[in-house]
Amino acid sequence: MLFKKMKQRFAALLTAAALSLAVLPVQAVAETSEDEYDDLVVITEPPTEPETEPETDSESGLSSVTVVHTAEISDEDYEPTDWWKAEIDEYEDLSLVSYETVDASANADAQTLAEGRDDTIVSNSPTVSAVSSTDPGTFAFTTYGWGHCVGMSQNGANFYAKYAGWSYQDILFHYYPGTTLKNTGTAETEMVTVQGVPGNVLQQVSEIVNVEIGPSFEPECIKAQAVAIYTYMKYHNNDAHDLRGKPNPSQKIVDLCASVLGEALYYNDNYCLTMFYASSGGITANCYDVFSADIPYLRSVTSDYDSQYDPHWGTVTYYTVDEVRSRLQNAYNITLSDNPKNWIQIIEGNGGYVNSVVVDGQITVRGYPFSRVLGLKSPKFTYICGGGGVSQPIAADPPAEQPETQAPAPAADTTEAPAAPQTPADAEEEMTAPSLFG
Repeated sequence: MLFKKMKQRFAALLTAAALSLAVLPVQAVAETSEDEYDDLVVITEPPTEPETEPETDSESGLSSVTVVHTAEISDEDYEPTDWWKAEIDEYEDLSLVSYETVDASANADAQTLAEGRDDTIVSNSPTVSAVSSTDPGTFAFTTYGWGHCVGMSQNGANFYAKYAGWSYQDILFHYYPGTTLKNTGTAETEMVTVQGVPGNVLQQVSEIVNVEIGPSFEPECIKAQAVAIYTYMKYHNNDAHDLRGKPNPSQKIVDLCASVLGEALYYNDNYCLTMFYASSGGITANCYDVFSADIPYLRSVTSDYDSQYDPHWGTVTYYTVDEVRSRLQNAYNITLSDNPKNWIQIIEGNGGYVNSVVVDGQITVRGYPFSRVLGLKSPKFTYICGGGGVSQPIAADPPAEQPETQAPAPAADTTEAPAAPQTPADAEEEMTAPSLFG
């Protein structure tokens, strides 16, 4: 009997020990602070089926359904955390800022590194709808790209680096045609300001790159982004203007930014207004069409890989007639007619971007602010209206003739973007717009 009791007690001790060991990992997790998870990466799955339930717009109380028109993305190439732009909700709180033509005179002693080329094109090919029909009483807007689409496309730059083998200089000279790359020779000692806080150039640029594209983008794309950010700071007299940074960039970002430290883009010996954004719709926007200022190095150029790889290619947003009426009447303080097919007349500019919109024959508004009123991703959009209504865009008037100091107009128009090229061998009046983030 004594032996039996000892055997039972020994078994109980073993059971207790096993239970205590099983609980330890749970306790360890419970005691882990939230700060230890800052570096975790959430990988999103690719979209499969269009959403069937409407999402509520928290600001307006209106509902909409948004689906991404399927781009040609293979399972092998689908790596969102490797080269996709950050999630949209990271930029939703950004307010409008002013882009101004400033005295951007540069250091005359800067060392010239490379001369750019002129890749500007003129393309008035119409923007096409990704859907052929929609329900009666419903608008279907198709949008290409994400952001204002003037200047360098971050996704496009990454695609050129990844699939065409372009260097950062190739990327910069493509998206900012006719510019020159120089080294200021001052970056190692100068201070620049971000959100009112001064700091050394390498730290500040690295932190902005960290929030703009992160370490997963291609190295040459990261270097191009660093040069664009530094040039933008120099244009605004060593101030990041409306940019912001994210602390603790990876060593990869810091090293790549250091490799191009002090390099900036110039046009006519002045610093360039190097605007950038998330992605374009196959062709970048002419600055004149979006911001009403004709800047010679901010012209339409191709972004050849968008249709195959960009997640913002052909986003379709559905609204009911009542939702569109509410948005337009509230934004423009007008009363729309009873015929929805007359509400929106698109005037297209270069590259299929909406230069302006005639609203119900009553007022004419700029295309980019109009796209924001409707919650669209970019000013390159078209629409169809249930019951047979289809947008019939008309061409915008060209900008006034430019002074001789600005880049000459391209020799001929083209209606198609050229095939994806190989690595190149030879190679303001006040404007109101959203932040460069986008």
